[in-house]
Order: sequence, then structure tokens, then C-alpha cells
Amino acid sequence: MREMSVREANQNFSQLISAAERGETIVITKNGTPVARISPQRSDRSGDPEWCAAFKALERCLRSKPATGYRVGRILESELYDD
Repeated sequence: MREMSVREANQNFSQLISAAERGETIVITKNGTPVARISPQRSDRSGDPEWCAAFKALERCLRSKPATGYRVGRILESELYDD
């Protein structure tokens, strides 16, 4: 993991993004104190615990709302067609 000042990050932003695309994590510092971290983003976020927790919270929130005719969840094939 490499460190870079805010000024360096600002001047070399495209290089910073390229490094993250290659899998590198960069810590951004301000006056020598770490203030941010830039790291690669997974393409499949379902394994990210923070994302999963936020998604479950969103589902709980949506389920607690009064019914509006829209459902949250999977639709079964048998529900797609009126026989």
C-alpha cells in the first residue's frame, strides 16, 4: 500500500485511478495524516459485507412501508401469466 499527499493525488488523479484498476490500494494523506483510501472496486459486490448490510437494510425499510402494489422479492414464473 502506498501513500500519496492530497496535492500529489490531485495532480496525478488519472494515474491514481489506473493504479486502483491494477489492484493497488493508495492511502491519501493530508499533512502526514491518512484521510482517505482509494482501492479497487469489486465487480461483484455481493461478497462485500458493507454492501450486503446496506442492501439488507434497504430491503427491511422497503418491506416496512405500506403496500403500494409493488412487491420486493422474486417473481415466480406461475405469477407471470394469467390462466
